[in-house]
Amino acid sequence: MIRLKSVVKDYKTRKNNVRAVDDVNLSIEKGEIFGVVGYSGAGKSTLIRMFNGLELPTEGSIEVDELFISEIRGSKLRKARQQIGMIFQHFNLLWSRTVYDNIAFPLEIAGVRGEQRRFRVNELIRLVGLEGKEDAYPSELSGGQKQRVGIARALANNPKVLLCDEATSALDPQTTDEVLELLLDINRRLNLTIIVITHEMHVIRKICNRVAVMEAGRVVELGDVIDVFQHPQECVTKRFVRQVTESDETEELIHMLLENYSDGKLVKLLFVGGKATQPIISQVAQENHVLLNILHGNLTQTQNGAYGTLYIQIQGEVAQVNATITQLRELEVETEVIEP
Repeated sequence: MIRLKSVVKDYKTRKNNVRAVDDVNLSIEKGEIFGVVGYSGAGKSTLIRMFNGLELPTEGSIEVDELFISEIRGSKLRKARQQIGMIFQHFNLLWSRTVYDNIAFPLEIAGVRGEQRRFRVNELIRLVGLEGKEDAYPSELSGGQKQRVGIARALANNPKVLLCDEATSALDPQTTDEVLELLLDINRRLNLTIIVITHEMHVIRKICNRVAVMEAGRVVELGDVIDVFQHPQECVTKRFVRQVTESDETEELIHMLLENYSDGKLVKLLFVGGKATQPIISQVAQENHVLLNILHGNLTQTQNGAYGTLYIQIQGEVAQVNATITQLRELEVETEVIEP
């Protein structure tokens, strides 16, 4: 569906060249929700603007649905952009137009007229849940409603790809989740390929199938979301994963647990996929005749499955405690004994 090969983007300044995107290679499949995460200055927004030709690569090629966006210009590029919708952090609505007219705007540009245009606009209003707001102006809408208008407008010409550039970073947490649920619903209904650019790992966890982590213009890590969460390799990825898997007090928590639960063994468990919802703890406790005390834990859901972290205290005879730890590992539960 989408192929990026050796993509480079340089900007010239008076003093030197700045490389915003550095040798990026990506392959994104049809119907996938693909995330690109990075801190400010990582190059992710520059990258997404090359998907629809708003920026042209200095080197390399960008192919979208068998069309080389990096090579076409003029009317061909304008026509290609009708198949690539885009939503923005600050909505980019026309403030003098109503909800209805904002959604109708790209259809006007495309030459869609009369009843066909009215039908499509009303269809999109229902799709994004804005019934009753057709005649409202952007100044009369909440942030979430504005973004729904932006999503509807981006979908007006039945695009094959939807680009989301920090689409939820201006929203509160509850509204963010509502917009993400809407994007998931649209992806499932329309089999639409969605590319999400964000600095929030919660967004990646919530809706993405795969993720690319960017730093200094390069993709430093790439994989299924659950694999990246379970085994982050790069320092920047570990920082992002900690946003949603660990609190800032993790070290303090471990110190507190070691102080207050000194008997037996203190163990950290990581459950992935189906094992995150199976009664493994009770099983190994019964079979090895140990006391198992759950001290702290959380369960995180991704589009690839669930994973959970538990801190437990295992008490009993030394041989039984060791047998319990061995059995947990044999059951493919990542098991780490925490030592003082």
